[in-house]
Amino acid sequence: MLSRAVAIPGLLFVLAVIGAGQSPQFEVASVKPVDVSKLGDAIQMNLGTVRREEVTFGNATLKDCIRFAYGMDSDAQIVGPDWIRSLEFLYDVVAKGAPGASREQLQSMMQTLLVERFKLVTHREQKEMSYYALVPAKGGPKIQPVQEVPDGFRGINYGGRINNILRMQGLAYLLSRFETDRPIIDQTGLRGLYEVKLEWALRQLRNADAAPGPSLFTALGEQLGLKLEARKGLVEILVVDSAEKVPAEN
Repeated sequence: MLSRAVAIPGLLFVLAVIGAGQSPQFEVASVKPVDVSKLGDAIQMNLGTVRREEVTFGNATLKDCIRFAYGMDSDAQIVGPDWIRSLEFLYDVVAKGAPGASREQLQSMMQTLLVERFKLVTHREQKEMSYYALVPAKGGPKIQPVQEVPDGFRGINYGGRINNILRMQGLAYLLSRFETDRPIIDQTGLRGLYEVKLEWALRQLRNADAAPGPSLFTALGEQLGLKLEARKGLVEILVVDSAEKVPAEN
């Protein structure tokens, strides 16, 4: 899986003035279906980037957009029609908030945008399942906090290699995509952005003979000071009741 930002033409945005009782929203935002016939075999994807109050997605599935908007750590926490995760239905999204808008405010605005453009209907449930909890290892985390993503920075997110600036929830999400055996939930208690440099033998969580090098379990402890703990319990699930494949016009 690639996770490079996709260049999208800049647009002028104005944040709506939010009145009492109104859902937070972007006054103007761009949501465009991607012509997947022109992408070829290798698809460059931006699965959700926030820089200076601007939220962008490039070649992202609706499920990727929902994950960001509702703060889910893993694909397994989003249940709905198969097409919302299909590479046959990809979207480019650009939206900008007012200076100083928090990530949580931008996520709320994204929820409103998905409801307006995709007619998204969801509800939450609790489901008991086995999962991995991402937690600090003995001795504590080894990663360094970062104030913001530098201009022009592009991270690397491949199976077996991550070199990026991420929130721990984002790291759990990436690892969940590579390790499909069970969801990975962030329970580190770490907030903000961190520099993440991690290399491991892909799929060794399930097959110790798959490739040389450290397993993901070993690499997380040695390189990041984190670990995965196998747990079972109630996990919050977001159920997509309905959504439209073609977003409403901008």
